[in-house]
Amino acid sequence: MHAPLSTPVRRQWTMSDGYSIRGRVWPSSRDNLEYALIYLHGIQSHGGWFEWSASLLAASGCAVILPDRRGSGLNEIDRGDTPSWRRWLKDIDEIAAWARSEFNVKRFDLAGVSWGGKPATAWCLRQPTSVRRLLLIAPGLFPAVDVGAWTRFQIGRALLAGGRRRFNIPLNDPALFTDNPAGRNFIEHDPLKLTDAAARFFWQSRLLDRHLLRTAPAALNCPTTLLLAESDQIIRNSLTAQWIRRVAGAACECVSLPDTEHTPEFAADIYRFEQALRRWLSGESQAIN
Repeated sequence: MHAPLSTPVRRQWTMSDGYSIRGRVWPSSRDNLEYALIYLHGIQSHGGWFEWSASLLAASGCAVILPDRRGSGLNEIDRGDTPSWRRWLKDIDEIAAWARSEFNVKRFDLAGVSWGGKPATAWCLRQPTSVRRLLLIAPGLFPAVDVGAWTRFQIGRALLAGGRRRFNIPLNDPALFTDNPAGRNFIEHDPLKLTDAAARFFWQSRLLDRHLLRTAPAALNCPTTLLLAESDQIIRNSLTAQWIRRVAGAACECVSLPDTEHTPEFAADIYRFEQALRRWLSGESQAIN
């Protein structure tokens, strides 16, 4: 897909439970950085899908950390599994602690794309004093595509047996992500994409949903920008915008990218997405023509 503007450094972090997480880092050459940016990918994807946008964000001068979620992408152990949804947030805690030491920063910008918008939002609520602002790109808070009733029943049964049985992630059609043939081809032949997950993963993801839905109005007190893909088939844009406006209050700005599918990164023409990212970086109004 679109080549990154600069090549990331591969990193590995050992979590407090012994799990090793791999990912990509764009270090900054600047001294006295004000912040670093942590970028979280979606359920089926991994950091390799978002190297272009991460490198564009890094071009502003901040350090960008793009970890592959445990059990996905470069992380081969326990594919599509997690001990709990709180462990996802703990992983971010520990990567943030590393970044504080590595780059001498105290605060972070968070970016979450698709499913990654859920842990990104939850971490901002969990660590409000550590967050400058939040960028959500087609976040998977209210999915339009989900497992069916029969699969949910089977997942429930599998949980009684330990939760290790695997089920297909209902996003295996590349056309759901993009209308760009090159993007579809990339997704179809990506050997690192996650096509199935353990019952426990689905259950913990649902528990994270419930945790977020209990968020009080205006509890998300960092400036929040929501980028919605106008032609998104994977998430429900209207419900997503309503919820973000409720929990972020006056600190929220919602932007719709016309004629754009779920993953703007894979569009043949990324001009509008690029402009949205550049305006977010600069703090300009996100009214995109």
